[in-house]
Amino acid sequence: MLQFIAQTNDRYSVAETVQMAIEGGCRWIQLHLPEMSDDDIKALAPDIIAICRDASAFLMIEDRPELARELGLHGVHVVTVSDRSAAKIREELGPEAVIGVDVTSAAGITALRNADIDYVTLPADMAVGEITELVSTVRDAGIETPIVATGDITPEDALVYMAAGVSGIATGRPIIDAKDPVAEVRLMLDCLNGKIDS
Repeated sequence: MLQFIAQTNDRYSVAETVQMAIEGGCRWIQLHLPEMSDDDIKALAPDIIAICRDASAFLMIEDRPELARELGLHGVHVVTVSDRSAAKIREELGPEAVIGVDVTSAAGITALRNADIDYVTLPADMAVGEITELVSTVRDAGIETPIVATGDITPEDALVYMAAGVSGIATGRPIIDAKDPVAEVRLMLDCLNGKIDS
């Protein structure tokens, strides 16, 4: 699974980055726009929503469940969540919404075992060895929640992370900074789908 983290940059508009990610084959977009107000996001959202709708791509936003509901997005990714607040977000967004949560440890995943969430993401600075150990610990405990590595992950990095046992990759900046972002998305997907070996 590849989750493209759409964010502001000096080269392209947010909508352009979403379009390029989709052209490359990505079908999961997360808006990471902490510097923007809700009104700013509402202004640019219609174009992004249309691009995603036309491509049957999944669209979510970080840390703004109310805005996700208002805009009719597919879900929300929250940086911190407890079992109780996960239930509240689920109530606000409904049973079909996807909820992702940042975690920092195997204990953090275990604490969310009974929360109604769909996946977790790991810190960008977590070492691959730590990830391997975390995934093993969580799976040995019988927890099957998808675990996603996030950060400035390149296609080459993706191979290493997948070998560590993660379920997918969430990245944005290395794709946008690439000479050809569309080709970079395709390369990333080839790595994730086992078409390129390490």
